[in-house]
Amino acid sequence: MKKYIIVLFAILVLSSTGFTQNADSLYSLTAYGGFGYVRNISSFDYEFPGLNKNGILGNLRIMWEPEYLIHGGIEVGRSDLYSVDQSNIPTDSGSTNLQTDVYSWTFMFVFSMSPLTNLEINAGTGWGFNTVNNTAFNEESTSTEAGSVFLVSAAYYYPISEKLKAGAEIRFMHLPKYDDQTLALQLSIAYTFLEY
Repeated sequence: MKKYIIVLFAILVLSSTGFTQNADSLYSLTAYGGFGYVRNISSFDYEFPGLNKNGILGNLRIMWEPEYLIHGGIEVGRSDLYSVDQSNIPTDSGSTNLQTDVYSWTFMFVFSMSPLTNLEINAGTGWGFNTVNNTAFNEESTSTEAGSVFLVSAAYYYPISEKLKAGAEIRFMHLPKYDDQTLALQLSIAYTFLEY
């Protein structure tokens, strides 16, 4: 009987030790880089002639990814919002061409979870620095205003190697400052550069 108790005790100790080792968290830092197409889906009260709602965006995200459901990190990016290109506009000083570009630099805290293998759902909030760049009479003027920004996105990544993944991300972003809403599709890569 003592032998059975000793064997049972040994099995419990070994199995609990094994479970403890498996429960140790693996932490990693992963860099995500993306570039793609963005469209402003806001409704404008008046759509100027020469209004272009299409553009490009790019971003870099660093995520801390423990072996838990939720990951967190920061993202820096730039996104076109819209542009207006008009020719021969009559003014008191004569006619001129007008070029207006509106874009935003964004700085966000992003949280992510992976409900399915290779699928990531992201949500973020932070600040957007909205810049308006006007060119008229061959002179340029620029103004920048800060405001909040909100992000929701879904991404699918296919593993290329142990540390490198490639995929695509669809993103919805809302910038309340001028009530701009954008929808974007971008190609992304993810590289895990640190594990501990």
